[in-house]
Amino acid sequence: MSCQPERVTGYVDEALDAAERAEIESHLGSCETCREQVAAERELRIAVRSLPRVEPRDGFEDEIRKRLSRARPRFYRVLLPLAAALAFVALWGRGAAPFVAWELSRDHAHCFSGGRLPAQVWSGDAAVVASWLEAHGIGSPLLPDKVADLELVGARFCPLADRRVAHLYYVGAEGHVSLFLVPGSVRFDDTYSTARRGAIVSLRRVGGSVVGIVGERGADVARMERAFGTTVARADLSPELR
Repeated sequence: MSCQPERVTGYVDEALDAAERAEIESHLGSCETCREQVAAERELRIAVRSLPRVEPRDGFEDEIRKRLSRARPRFYRVLLPLAAALAFVALWGRGAAPFVAWELSRDHAHCFSGGRLPAQVWSGDAAVVASWLEAHGIGSPLLPDKVADLELVGARFCPLADRRVAHLYYVGAEGHVSLFLVPGSVRFDDTYSTARRGAIVSLRRVGGSVVGIVGERGADVARMERAFGTTVARADLSPELR
């Protein structure tokens, strides 16, 4: 079988029947990417279970019950679970590296799954793309025009749950890579890597910014990491030494 990230998630959640579980376990024996996804998602669930309990302020529960009691009963049954889910996202999800990595992989899959990339600016010149970003209030580190056979073709802004990121597209003969410039706080050390939705996700801190690199092939992601590090080092040189 080919990689099926959604079924792997069902496997981790023990939501598959016996036949499906056996099929996934057989696939895991030969697929390192899916094994990494299983390990990452299990780690995420352990982290969620270990979160400290957040106590609401005094009178908060009574206040919510009074407000909901004024709605029709069917709305009460819908709104209460929804409020709990939104509270969970607000308290834990914002800025957590696994959650941000999942969002980046989702946007990468969305953009490259269609017949045409949904770019807002088309250019293979990194200086042109950087100028476009700056015109929209986004500064960027020094960007590469090309990495091996992967060439910059364009960019757009993508909305995540709590922020908007710049998404740069690199396309090659045999693969493609997304380069994300992620504003705001993301909780991880200098680097964070994981597998999400059949792709490799790498988060790095570069010059005070958070950069996300997403690709289906680990070699492409590693090349982009090395190339990006080279361009950043070059940016630190004085003009006469470049």
